[in-house]
Amino acid sequence: MQLVCDEAEELAAEERAPGPAKMPAPTRPEELAAHYDLTMSHPEVGAVCFAAFDRWLAREAAGLGLSCALVHDGIVREVLRRLTAGEMTVGYHLDYHALWHRPDDPYALLAEAVQDAGGRPVNSPARSRAFTDKAAAHGELLRHGLGVPPTVVFRPGSPDRPLTAGERSVLRLDEPGACLFIKAANGFGGKGMVSVGGADLGNFPSALAAVRQFDRQDAYLVQREVRPPLMRCDDGVERPAYWRILGCLGDLVPFWWSPLDRASGRPCYRRLAPEEVRRHRLQAVLEYARVLGELSGLDWYSTELCLSDGAEASRYTVTCADGRDRPVVAIDYLNDQCDVDVQSRWPGGPPDDVVRHVARRFAREAWRLRQAALRPSSVAAVRIAA
Repeated sequence: MQLVCDEAEELAAEERAPGPAKMPAPTRPEELAAHYDLTMSHPEVGAVCFAAFDRWLAREAAGLGLSCALVHDGIVREVLRRLTAGEMTVGYHLDYHALWHRPDDPYALLAEAVQDAGGRPVNSPARSRAFTDKAAAHGELLRHGLGVPPTVVFRPGSPDRPLTAGERSVLRLDEPGACLFIKAANGFGGKGMVSVGGADLGNFPSALAAVRQFDRQDAYLVQREVRPPLMRCDDGVERPAYWRILGCLGDLVPFWWSPLDRASGRPCYRRLAPEEVRRHRLQAVLEYARVLGELSGLDWYSTELCLSDGAEASRYTVTCADGRDRPVVAIDYLNDQCDVDVQSRWPGGPPDDVVRHVARRFAREAWRLRQAALRPSSVAAVRIAA
């Protein structure tokens, strides 16, 4: 997804035009309508990390004549009740808080209720549940020959124990400088994750037991650290060959990405330029991201991919400037609640124009779905041979 100059100017002009200052957020049952063309869900009204996106989504929806609302903690159970009772419908729903692995989570139930009532969630709840679980996704990526870190999975109910000799071999712990990450299959935002390396590897059972307190009912992945090489970007800065890629309704938006840039004040997201893709021969990285979207069936997702200096098996490789073929490896497999904070608020967010463009895509898709629902079904003429 590349924003051309005309579109960037159009977005800027629309931002100056009159429009809703924020997403409508009903707070009482009597304020709810019987139908919304577009809804978004997250717990807190006025959350700063959603403020710009909520506003842009509301403005884009209003410009297309769409009704929209934010479903938050104050009304989520009432909206869920009305949907399941047949008292409300939603055309298009964007979830931002479902905990798919918890059967009683109201936001997960909300997305399912929208679907059951004839609406369309941006992502199918069943696909989100299957592919945002890192343990489940790990097996699927392996099955399709997609590069992943060396991994050992601890399932719920398994003991907090030392690694076996076979597991240590899989994780290549005999190599100097080996480091492990232990992460919850359904953790997010760095929660439910810890790194273990050096002398601490001898205390692995204690580290495993401690991190599993985040959620004893979840699976945990033990993964060897993957170390990417450095690549020189068009701005002259050498960055790790590590990317965060957004997939939005068929578009791919790739970024050089490093959370460590926050300390320097540089943006964590820097657009991967087409010329950089050509010069570094990174087409395989984008193809990996595209295949992930097709495999998962998600219309809105992010993934984190890198090149590895290790020996991971992957059907996608990149021939680097030193002549070495390096595998493309997924680090954070699939996330269906992608970052829509903005760079103008803090350096860790994606660029404002990308977030605004994503809001526009969702509003236009909601409009398309509404038009399709209003269009009468055509009856095909059938010619019967004499």
